[in-house]
Amino acid sequence: MRTVCLVLIFAVGCKKPPPAPKGLDDSANYMMKHFYGSDEIFGAGITGFLDWYEDEGEALVGESANLDTVNSYTVGDLARDSVAHLPIEEDILVDPKNDLYEPRDITRAKGVVSLALMDCTWTRAEGYLARPDQDVVFSEDFEGYERDYLSSRSDFEEGSKEGDYDPVRQDLFPFDDDFDGSSYAKTLLLTENVVDPTAVLGANMERFDMNLDLRHGEFEMDGETVGVSAILTYNIEAAWGSAGSNALLQSFSIELNVQRPKKKTLRMLTVWAEPKGGGIDPDSAIALNFAVNKALSSSERLSSICAGDIEIPKE
Repeated sequence: MRTVCLVLIFAVGCKKPPPAPKGLDDSANYMMKHFYGSDEIFGAGITGFLDWYEDEGEALVGESANLDTVNSYTVGDLARDSVAHLPIEEDILVDPKNDLYEPRDITRAKGVVSLALMDCTWTRAEGYLARPDQDVVFSEDFEGYERDYLSSRSDFEEGSKEGDYDPVRQDLFPFDDDFDGSSYAKTLLLTENVVDPTAVLGANMERFDMNLDLRHGEFEMDGETVGVSAILTYNIEAAWGSAGSNALLQSFSIELNVQRPKKKTLRMLTVWAEPKGGGIDPDSAIALNFAVNKALSSSERLSSICAGDIEIPKE
């Protein structure tokens, strides 16, 4: 296992970081839990992911799953305390026809990981991911998309453009009523989104609310400066189709886009979801296989956009 000294560029010296999580399952849970943590805590999570990548994950880069291999891409269940800080509903709608709610069971959202090496610099990839028209960037995933920025997009993009980030010296609580994100605008971008996804496994969903936040910085790894852009997403409540038979009851994801040599970016996308409908269980090989390959397809599209193989209009 590689030992990494990870420190934000604006910090002084190479301070010993907190212990990094071990393995994919712990690293994914850790990043969900500590996405808004101090720079040192956040950096330890990146270290955990990259250690797992070098030990095991590299073999999965750019590989699609099939029903025989999908177990190689599965991620352990989310722990309740990994999402306790998020403003999600405790009870979720499980039967809209009878207005029936049940307590949320986080463990029913099953997880997979997808890895791709994209022909993008990390800042260019982040630029596309920060755009409001994600239905243009990822046209195969969304029929419509709306995004509201709760903090300054221009300040955030200036951070990566200038290599100048706002330090996060203590844990942040962005969901508190009195939270002021202006002091962290060059590091953290908060958004609210309304998404209209394309049909998934034959199930057509209505538009639903989804929260998505971005965080970035430049870190020192083994004496080399490396840019990292991370994204956390979740839906606050269950999303149902108009017929009341198909739903996305729960969805969480953590994404890391890590600068690599030769102007490439390693994209590691971990998704937990609980779909309902079509007679397909969330932990079935069919559902998990679809989730892995859908994530890989989005990475391949983003890579093709950066490489000029796919053209999309400017904002």
